[in-house]
Amino acid sequence: MKKVLIIQQKMIGDVLTSSILCEAIKLRFRESEIHYLINAHTTPVLENNPFIDKLIIYTPEIEKSAKAKSQFKKQLKTEAYDTVIDVYSKIGSAFLTKATGAKNSVGYHKWYTHLFYTDTLSRRKKSYTLAGLAIENRMLLLEQLTGKQFDAIAPKIYLTEQEKTNAKHIIESCGIDLSKKLYQISALGSGSTKTYPLPYLATLLDYIVESTDAQLIFNYIPSQVDLITTLYNHCAVKTRAHIFLDCYGKSLREFIAITSHCDAIIGNEGGAINMAKAINIPTFAIFCPWINKEEWSVYDDHKRHVSVHLYDYIDYNPRFNKRERAPQKVAANYQQFKPELIVPKLSAFLKESTVVNDGSVKMSATIITYNEERNIARCIESLLPVVDEVVIVDSYSTDKTQYICEQYPVRFIQHTFEGHIQQKNVALDLATHNHIVSLDADEALSKELQTAIQRVKRDFNKDGYIVKRYNNYCGQWINHTDWSRDKKLRVFDKTKARWGGVNPHDKVQMSDGATVGSLQGEILHWVHATHEEHRQKTEKFSTIASKEYYKRGRKASILDLIIKPTWIFIRSYIIRMGFLDGRNGFILCTFSAKTTYLKYCKLRRLRLQKKTPN
Repeated sequence: MKKVLIIQQKMIGDVLTSSILCEAIKLRFRESEIHYLINAHTTPVLENNPFIDKLIIYTPEIEKSAKAKSQFKKQLKTEAYDTVIDVYSKIGSAFLTKATGAKNSVGYHKWYTHLFYTDTLSRRKKSYTLAGLAIENRMLLLEQLTGKQFDAIAPKIYLTEQEKTNAKHIIESCGIDLSKKLYQISALGSGSTKTYPLPYLATLLDYIVESTDAQLIFNYIPSQVDLITTLYNHCAVKTRAHIFLDCYGKSLREFIAITSHCDAIIGNEGGAINMAKAINIPTFAIFCPWINKEEWSVYDDHKRHVSVHLYDYIDYNPRFNKRERAPQKVAANYQQFKPELIVPKLSAFLKESTVVNDGSVKMSATIITYNEERNIARCIESLLPVVDEVVIVDSYSTDKTQYICEQYPVRFIQHTFEGHIQQKNVALDLATHNHIVSLDADEALSKELQTAIQRVKRDFNKDGYIVKRYNNYCGQWINHTDWSRDKKLRVFDKTKARWGGVNPHDKVQMSDGATVGSLQGEILHWVHATHEEHRQKTEKFSTIASKEYYKRGRKASILDLIIKPTWIFIRSYIIRMGFLDGRNGFILCTFSAKTTYLKYCKLRRLRLQKKTPN
């Protein structure tokens, strides 16, 4: 990549988020020249960004004039870009991409624009990391274009010391004491359908002042003063005395600089929240019910950056992919999103704590480990937001597993390995709480599953819950084969359950009369990083299984060696369409068949050895 154009038009939050691509490219290709095509009103979030060499401004005049648009395309052509990344991926930006004549270009796949690019990809629908979908999907564009993996980056805004000093003077001139708590309030969303009801927000502001004695300032522009006055009037008299209506940013940069002196920003999710994150200010975001939190809860760690969504509390069957219909229901949805639902999380946020006292059942997570330094951090981080305790039973790992675990608030116990089932029951017995989430070290909770578990903690009306498992094989998420039907019972009441099965294929066995439901979301499972790793596990697991079968008196005939592996391959590769997963689909179906073959072959060998002792 020598000369790169990145296209991201429209909203400030989108432009800020897409700026991570500039940094990622510069850090990997240090000699590259980066140009960034944006709308004029979004430039303030990019000022002083050291990773952008030139801003290309798409003005309203260009948008309205065919002649101006033609000249603009010619200007892009003369820049001689070798690479274009169209993050916006709409019909207009697709035409701009084509006009550059770049040798390499990438955008999101749409039937009406895919011919404009040399590479396309579909947006990921599930978030697999703390970064969130908005970040992950942008990084995928780079990976698609270069064939290389990039670490996720957090968006950043660069303020000058002078801007910060000027903002401090503005704040102090309004009578605000910076030695006391100061919270910026994101009072209004980008529209009425994205704004938390003002009476409800006023109740939250009353709670903030009552519990912290903090000073409050509002983020708004002069044309919104009537709405801000309405919010102010909804607040209690004591709260009004803590609100400084005259302290607000007269420009976007001034707002950002003022926010940099605040202890946190609290309120409606949107550009203000994203800008605060970009200057490392704690955030508490209230999501609109028809916006997918999984996409825009960027780097939420449930302590410094926290967000709430109606779906966290009530399963109202949202359809985030049908946004054109959602705003029609938003008023009714917002009426359900009462302040008392939000207060427990807000209270924990204000106390800088992750302990939320909302009457939910207490829950323990259990994990067993042996040499899991590659996976364990991801597993723990996915559990901490939803459980009250993490119990790890380790089989005396020889790598950095123990060191990594000790960096987190977990209970780490070492115990001699006697079998997968036995080890998991040891973890179960060590858990303080009866309600359990059990994961393997190479698994993690999806964000949707985190939300589902948070809901079920408030109403644990079944004895156990089945969850889908989504498997990643050698870097590829598998959508077909036998793995596509992978479901596990992993959330349960341990007084009604115990680990059983046949080693190494353990499973939770519920007691007679126990009730079982299901949860939305997925357990994300990183199965094997390489084909060689899979081959080694095939040998290991087939040996363990054959010994277990031998103990139970199972037999293996010649027909078992022929028919069962053949059936496994046919079912997984053909009937369940493993061929649609490409080369990796074929390889994993072959390994599945091989595992079955080796299991019965080794069992047969064990039985023959018994008949013919040395």
